Amino acid sequence: MPAAITFDVGGTLAEGDLDKREFVARVLEYLSGLGFKASKRAYKKALDGAMRKLRSLRARGREMTFEDFYSLVMSGLGITPDKELLAQLRHLYFSCFRAQVVPEAREVLEALRGRYRLAVISNSMSCVPRWILEEAGLDGYFEAILISGEVGWRKPHERIFKLALAQLGLQDRPGQVVHVGNSPSEDVAGAKAVGMKAILLLKPGSRASEEEGAWEAEPDAVIRSLRQLPSALEELDP
Repeated sequence: MPAAITFDVGGTLAEGDLDKREFVARVLEYLSGLGFKASKRAYKKALDGAMRKLRSLRARGREMTFEDFYSLVMSGLGITPDKELLAQLRHLYFSCFRAQVVPEAREVLEALRGRYRLAVISNSMSCVPRWILEEAGLDGYFEAILISGEVGWRKPHERIFKLALAQLGLQDRPGQVVHVGNSPSEDVAGAKAVGMKAILLLKPGSRASEEEGAWEAEPDAVIRSLRQLPSALEELDP
């Protein structure tokens, strides 16, 4: 029987996305109110430059903080950002992010609590997963919440998984920890690489579903709904 379960958030415990058009409009309006002149074209150019640096960093398994990324964007606009400006950009980002916890998440977490130790391992530069869990009142289910934007490492890099194992005190027993997520490349391959077990949440019509049979690493179990997780855990080899 597993000792602990770690969860991805986006696409697993919750669904959501940033309304990019609204966010850009609000950012430009905010900057204009501060006396800065920035066009959509200039913003896109600055954003593209920051994204190139972010992709280069992520190719090595690393992650930027929200503040580092938007400092690059602002610098690309000729603006020297301070803490207040970056805090307001984060506030605007969250206000333009539409997210909701999947309906069965609380039910499943309640069923697992007490039987397993629970934690989160999720990729996000903005740390939206922590915000989603806190807003939904689900953060209390987890002993540890590791977000790539906070720890500096991104799934599937082994470092973020090992940090989670260490926080759970199970670094010497990775095989007793099961990671649950919806990405074969990030969740399954990353967990298996450090000796953890992995359960793939395979939703109909998803990219992972379309690529079935060509995954880098095979999950220990596949579920089609989060509600299937408790029984899948019971069926795993000890």
